Amino acid sequence: METVFDIVKRHIEDTATSWSIGTFGAIAEFHREADEPVQMTQGKGWIAVTTERGALRIDSHPKARLFPYETISKIPSAWSQGVMVCLPDDAAALSGRTGVTALDFDDGSLMPAGGDGRFDLGFGLAHIDVCVRTHDPALIDALSQVQGTAFVDLPPATVKTIKACDPTRVFVSRMGRIEVAQSIPASRDATPMGPHTHVLPALLGRGRAQAANIPVPEGWSIALAFYPPHPVRTADGSLKGFDRVSFDAFQKLIDDHAPADLSQAKRQAWQLLETNAAPDTAAVPDSRHARTAFRVALRQWELLNGTTVTSAAWRGLCDSTRIEAGDADPRPDHEGSI
Repeated sequence: METVFDIVKRHIEDTATSWSIGTFGAIAEFHREADEPVQMTQGKGWIAVTTERGALRIDSHPKARLFPYETISKIPSAWSQGVMVCLPDDAAALSGRTGVTALDFDDGSLMPAGGDGRFDLGFGLAHIDVCVRTHDPALIDALSQVQGTAFVDLPPATVKTIKACDPTRVFVSRMGRIEVAQSIPASRDATPMGPHTHVLPALLGRGRAQAANIPVPEGWSIALAFYPPHPVRTADGSLKGFDRVSFDAFQKLIDDHAPADLSQAKRQAWQLLETNAAPDTAAVPDSRHARTAFRVALRQWELLNGTTVTSAAWRGLCDSTRIEAGDADPRPDHEGSI
């Protein structure tokens, strides 16, 4: 079986795969276009890719583990998917700085201007450092004046200065970093394609490491995540024709790396449909994440085999999500973001 780093390296070379480092309410995302100029570098145990808009570096770690997942979409014929690359909590731990802090020279910089002023924004996250890098004297002065203040307590004028000065945002974990040089959009503007960040204080205030529907086991922290090509959705979330190659590739990740109860729930759902078993609530898994896997499997079976009387009955029993055809799941806006 491939190592975690083998899998990561293979996917970083695929321009259709996107990446993220962050937590619930604060995340940096890296995407690149197939025709976008890129510099790819690698060494023993690391690989990096840099464009004019952003950069991504991933480091190998002996304790890394993959947790692929699929979740329910509001579109009844679709689902969401991704792969969490996780470390045990103790191995994932970083500084956890709880206030704005001036930092030394950024010798790990992937993009130009690595010697600019660098500040940790004081998010107090155990496994992610959220920083900015800038040469703008106004921003350096503004952040120097609020050292020790947690990000959520920053004066509105300081947040406004951060946005106006458009610094490079740098999200760091034990397994790498994402740097975003693309401009910060105005509040309520559409999320830009390519590298970007979201910082949403309302979600940060919930104190979660990830959304409740993401199945990361107790004792593990997300160091980074990647999102391989989706078999029925485009990068902007709209629907596309079924891609069997992408589907099979992700199912292999599920089979090889997902928690056993999730892959078992999927196999159970497909077997029930193959044998035309009558709907029975007792056959639906009890746990939240296994039940989600079961529901996703029903949708996937219909995509592969067409809707039948039996599949429609099972969908009616445990997956009654309905939405108008053509609608897409909403993307997050940039209210309160950096």
